[in-house]
Amino acid sequence: MFVKILWTVAVCRFFIFVSAGADTDASLFDRIQISDEYFAEGAGTGDFNHDGQLDVVCGPFWWEGPDFEVKHPFYDGHAFPNDSGYSDNFFSYGYDINGDGWSDVLRLGFPGTPAYWYENPQGKDGDWTRHEAIAAVDNESPEFTDINGDNRPDIICSMAGRLGYATFEPEASTSTWTFHSISDPGPWQRFTHGLGVGDVNGDGRSDMLTSTGWYEQPESLDDDPLWEPHPYNFCPGGSQMFAYDFDGDGDNDVVTSMQAHAWGLSWFENVVGENGTIDFKPHLIMGEKPEENADGVAFSQLHALALHDMDGDGLKDLVTGKCYWAHNGHDPGARDP
Repeated sequence: MFVKILWTVAVCRFFIFVSAGADTDASLFDRIQISDEYFAEGAGTGDFNHDGQLDVVCGPFWWEGPDFEVKHPFYDGHAFPNDSGYSDNFFSYGYDINGDGWSDVLRLGFPGTPAYWYENPQGKDGDWTRHEAIAAVDNESPEFTDINGDNRPDIICSMAGRLGYATFEPEASTSTWTFHSISDPGPWQRFTHGLGVGDVNGDGRSDMLTSTGWYEQPESLDDDPLWEPHPYNFCPGGSQMFAYDFDGDGDNDVVTSMQAHAWGLSWFENVVGENGTIDFKPHLIMGEKPEENADGVAFSQLHALALHDMDGDGLKDLVTGKCYWAHNGHDPGARDP
């Protein structure tokens, strides 16, 4: 069900799938172990002490960059067992939510529970003031990114069976954020997998990606209109999803892990379908068998996926890894390397 954080647990591993354009050796990265304790399902970054260096936040602590040796608590929390159960902290993001110039922390908890943000006390010690953002964040792959084009990140999730996004205004950030539904009620619930944001049709507006299709953002968001659904079975249960021009032909394709608790990573080529509509052609990046994959690499439980230019060649690369004990050892390949 969950990602037991790729970088803090010593037995975890990550892998970079490099876009064509440059030769890159992933071994050039130095590994820094920040902690051997399990605080949360994910981690984030932000300049929390205003020194110009990126810090790391995970669970109830943030660590000072660039050496990450000094940690600071900002709410009352604790570590969880590495081999059983789950954390009550899912993802954390650093962002200046109230516009005072200091990075705050947005915390997305266990699926189906409220999202809170913690107000940075501007260098003062003690717990940070907690504010509720929204009453519930459903989906196991929520994101915090700008989807409506206002240059502020939004919480991408579902709530009460509807897809949507939650927005805030810095001057009223202590009030509950506004959830904007984009779909009719559907099958989405707290443990649904597969969700993302990207411009699929090239109109300059971000669309919403799901495991069963994409939702087209309309020209105007006034009065919270429903977004047009475009059904397509991308995956039975992925994680984060992205739209990007992987083949360099000028249109955006889609990438996703196939099953967050099993095997598979694929990208879907944007092609012209019947009547000139958008369709997709699947391409396997990594399957279950090492012999069918580049460099003989195969691992299961790709419950986290990121898209960044890791080698500085101007092309975005895929970063993913194997979950640690995602279902406490019961997933396919859970005990494999």
